[in-house]
Amino acid sequence: MVTKLVRCRVFLIKHGVIIMPKIHGLSFIVMPTRGTEKSVKMSSSQIMYEKLKNVREAKIKSILRPAATVDPSSSISKTIDMMLSTNSYDVFSSKGKDVLTANARDMLNVRDVSNPVSAMLYKTRKISRNDTVGSAATIISHYRTRSVPVIEDGELVGQVYAKDIVSLLGKQELDWVAANSILVPNPITVKSSDPLATARKTMMTMRIDHLPVVRSGKVSQVLTSMHLLQALKPGQRIGMGLRGLNILKRFESPIGNLGSTRVPNLATNAPLSQVVDNMLKADSTCCLLTLWDDLHGIITYKDLVNLLEMRIESEVPLYFIGMPEDMPNSSIVRSKFTKIIQNLRKVYPEVQEAKASIKTIHNPVSNRNHYQVMVRIITPYHSHSYVELGWDLSKVFDTLGSRIVRNLSKRSKKRWKTSIRKLDKREIF
Repeated sequence: MVTKLVRCRVFLIKHGVIIMPKIHGLSFIVMPTRGTEKSVKMSSSQIMYEKLKNVREAKIKSILRPAATVDPSSSISKTIDMMLSTNSYDVFSSKGKDVLTANARDMLNVRDVSNPVSAMLYKTRKISRNDTVGSAATIISHYRTRSVPVIEDGELVGQVYAKDIVSLLGKQELDWVAANSILVPNPITVKSSDPLATARKTMMTMRIDHLPVVRSGKVSQVLTSMHLLQALKPGQRIGMGLRGLNILKRFESPIGNLGSTRVPNLATNAPLSQVVDNMLKADSTCCLLTLWDDLHGIITYKDLVNLLEMRIESEVPLYFIGMPEDMPNSSIVRSKFTKIIQNLRKVYPEVQEAKASIKTIHNPVSNRNHYQVMVRIITPYHSHSYVELGWDLSKVFDTLGSRIVRNLSKRSKKRWKTSIRKLDKREIF
């Protein structure tokens, strides 16, 4: 029986246990109440994963909506006008068995809006009617989009939107989860006097869609990639004075009042249910988290959808995202990643969570796919990231496995009985 309680503020009694979240460590101490015999320590992500199982495994049929489609021969200007009028962040187009897409952040890189939009479209992952919400959430999280195309018999029949997934989360009991457990700390900001070009460059470089705007030392509004699209299609939205100017000139104007003021602003320790409820009521894609009027973090649709990512069943949470659909040896690659983490924990047991993300880069010259793999290892003390490039995914994970085990075994604060030299390397690879 555990008798000492440390670093806790909130008590939650559920099914005979007291769940006590640590504020900074993002882990939960689960203590038995009277009549139980064992004490178990679980990470917050493990508890969250189990609590949201019913949402993750639900079919997407209930949240399927018509897809925002575009004709590839249409001009970029016409496409942007459609995106703004329908408030569509993503647009889709069918090409044979594939589905092509482009989003608002992609459009910020446009220089000539008279060109056909086909130049901006690229292949994306798709799902079927029988897929789960977890599958859709995993794709949205990995590709940093807001919707996933749905196909049936080779035809594009709709899309699953991030907002609808967030609505499903809003129906769950999330009062026991604090907003500071998933917020993005210290978000990048811009000043109202900065030119639009600064915001545009920041969004494209950092791959983000929300920038809090600071005026007189306080956040006055939030600028999004959808707001910047208005500069590519000028009109009354941002002032008739910009009509006829080329694109680069349009982005020289200051941000000013451009952006949304209807953004929820809550305390960092607000319950997650309140964050979701306020975002849905305000029809906002983000929520600001403040402490004593100082901006401490931001939560977007992506951060909420991340809670429903699919993972590999193992001793610690393992997430594997971005596996190419046509990869013949996908099961071998997944098993290699699992073995890497299993063997890593023998010499570095502090591992709490691991995530592998695969980005496929097509080379039109050689007509081959090049892969960029990023593995992130989360421990109570640090987050370790490793990146490797290669043509063969299996070999890429072999190289990553050697680097990860060799590097983190040296960082272990305590010398464990199992030595890295005594591990059978054939078990790792």
